[in-house]
Amino acid sequence: MPKFDPLRDIPSLAGKVAIVTGGKYLANHGAKVYLAARSGDAAKQAISRMETDNPKLQGQNRIVFLRLDLGTLKGAQQAAEQFLGLESRIDILIHNAALMSHEYAQTTDGIEDGFAVNHLAPFVFTQRLLPLLVSTSKENDSDVRVVTIASAVHSMAPSGGKFKSLEEINDRLGPVSSPNGIKSRYARYARSKLANILFSKELQKHFVAASSPALSMLVDPGGVATETVLTSSGGVPLVGWLLGFAISRLARSPLDGATTALFAATSLDVAQKRAEFKGAFVADFGVIKRGSRDAENPELAEALWTATEGITADILSQHN
Repeated sequence: MPKFDPLRDIPSLAGKVAIVTGGKYLANHGAKVYLAARSGDAAKQAISRMETDNPKLQGQNRIVFLRLDLGTLKGAQQAAEQFLGLESRIDILIHNAALMSHEYAQTTDGIEDGFAVNHLAPFVFTQRLLPLLVSTSKENDSDVRVVTIASAVHSMAPSGGKFKSLEEINDRLGPVSSPNGIKSRYARYARSKLANILFSKELQKHFVAASSPALSMLVDPGGVATETVLTSSGGVPLVGWLLGFAISRLARSPLDGATTALFAATSLDVAQKRAEFKGAFVADFGVIKRGSRDAENPELAEALWTATEGITADILSQHN
């Protein structure tokens, strides 16, 4: 199919409400966008740049900062509660914030931080919004979509996921003497990306069970030269620098990387082929791909969802 062009191919989004950690093109096409971020200063700077680029957005309250701290499960829950107090619908939810390869650390909740930020907190956020996603999807002319950014790196995850208990999640996935080697770092990141895929596929099953036409899709943006990638590509002297240099020269631009997510979130082609895109893993502006054997395992997806519900409920109950 022809390459999806955000400037040309995003339809009118007037009246729709979106949550995303970057929303310039959605706002430009009429949506009200909640820019979810931990830092208010950074978000406000981003909003200012968007409004400068498109003066028609100025004074319209079309891009709104939503404080979302994925570093704590309570922060994710509070962000969802805040949104529910402001809006009566949600049409587009894009999960694209992520921690990449980095040194082992735990959040204040006592969870390996990559898995917490990349999977557990987005799960809490989405689960709290799930009733609104379903109700919006059943309104006339609605087209609700949840898009989760995945990665081909998921195939490097340990077989079976190793995320069915907090003890497994907190495993360094490497020798005690070298928990921050490249192999261990990428194994932890890959495990969180596998969780993203399984979460998205299981979310689609929940939509179907609720008789909702909403779509849950995954996106592989390919290698993208974002600031996050360039500052976390290896973390090992020389090796990390060489990897970052290669990425900066060979990877896609941030706009090209965002194009596939925008396709999944807005394309009319997706709306016309809903059965094909239910729970689909989308790459290269519309090509549907398959993930690893674990990523295509429905039993593992169900086990992850059940384990995630239990772990997040236990931690959140400690804050009540």
